[in-house]
Amino acid sequence: MSDSIVLFGPPGAGKGTQASRISSLTGKPQVSTGDMLRAAVASGSEMGSKAKGYMESGLLVPDEVIIGLISERLQEPDAVSGLLLDGYPRTIAQAEALAEVEGVSVVISIEVPDEAIVERNLPHQIQSPSS
Repeated sequence: MSDSIVLFGPPGAGKGTQASRISSLTGKPQVSTGDMLRAAVASGSEMGSKAKGYMESGLLVPDEVIIGLISERLQEPDAVSGLLLDGYPRTIAQAEALAEVEGVSVVISIEVPDEAIVERNLPHQIQSPSS
């Protein structure tokens, strides 16, 4: 069992930026469940086919599918020393399943004030110059 890193934070907190830096420092591949889901759907894999129906219906993909994707990803050669998991696990069931198949050495939670998150996620309005 290898040691992975888990990175948490709300959308717009800077997880992607920090994950890229941490991945470079540790050599652990960065894994985002959103990216994995899109790749699985595009590949037409069994897990991708299961996920596609939920995603097209606007529903959350069930834990069993997400857990299956992570389990498959952990078998890939570049994951031998662990992964940098960006936003995973999201549920207790996912955390329990991860604990059964993978060691977690570090959990990082990025905390950002709510006001900053709202500002980062709102589209910026272009102001016209005054005449």
